[in-house]
Amino acid sequence: MVGNTNFKKFDGVLREVISGSKNDRAELETYLQQLYLNYECVYGIHATDSALITCIINNRSGDHLHFVDRSDGGYAAAAEKMKQQIR
Repeated sequence: MVGNTNFKKFDGVLREVISGSKNDRAELETYLQQLYLNYECVYGIHATDSALITCIINNRSGDHLHFVDRSDGGYAAAAEKMKQQIR
């Protein structure tokens, strides 16, 4: 599954689904907020307790790709938070 999971950046924006504890998320948000305050990045985070995997099969011989997103809004919810920072 790892070898067939989408990892490409098409528009220079990094999008990741990360699994961790609430403490891990708090540390990450503190780090990203510091970068934001220093004008080094903008970011959006959407936390949920589950993920969704979509599989696109190009042919039955194994040529396929997995797209991983979070549930309850996923990347779209995180993107809205990022757009608010940009504004």
